[in-house]
Amino acid sequence: MYPKEFEKSIKKVEATREERMKGLPERMSAKEREEILQKWHPDYKPEAKRKLKIGASKGSFVPVEVADLIEAYPLEDPKEIDMSKPDYSVDVLIIGGGGAGTAAALHAYYSGIKKDKILMVTKLRHGDANTIMAQGGIQAADKENDSPAIHYLDVIGGGHYANKPDLVERLVMDAPRIIKWHEELGVMYDKKEDGEMITIHGGGTSRKRMHSAKDYTGMEIMRVIRDE
Repeated sequence: MYPKEFEKSIKKVEATREERMKGLPERMSAKEREEILQKWHPDYKPEAKRKLKIGASKGSFVPVEVADLIEAYPLEDPKEIDMSKPDYSVDVLIIGGGGAGTAAALHAYYSGIKKDKILMVTKLRHGDANTIMAQGGIQAADKENDSPAIHYLDVIGGGHYANKPDLVERLVMDAPRIIKWHEELGVMYDKKEDGEMITIHGGGTSRKRMHSAKDYTGMEIMRVIRDE
């Protein structure tokens, strides 16, 4: 079942399980955690990232695999594409058919753009995207003991101050409205018997603001907005 190189580690886990079950392991210090990450985590290894040579993010350090993908030559030869004869003429072109792309298409339609003037393109089927893989939930500061300002601080701190402030602001301000929109469409978020939404802690949260649908939140959101 497991690769042969795992056998040594498995035996060690099995041999020490009874002793480890007697109590919690001693917490590592911040320095010890950093040393472990530097030694083992792929994101911390210098050779795992390199600078992008092209594009809007030129100069940014990204995983080597991502850089190779972005810098790769296109499968289509630009010389063979006749831009004077488009296959489709639309007002809105949406790249991607996941949660964001589908929501963009819906809001374009809500704004008055005709359906036949909105085109969504995706490399797979509509809905086959990262959204359906999301399990934990979606955060929104919509409870009395919470606020977008507190949510903002959590996100900025959790991102080690590397976030783009304007995007974080948009995220935390829009989140309660998006949850309300989802509910109006029929997304079945977990609720108490009285109808109040259940919220739980997520990574880096100082308030319980994670809204979830069991452990298939993304799939539930995608189910509803795709049908819409």
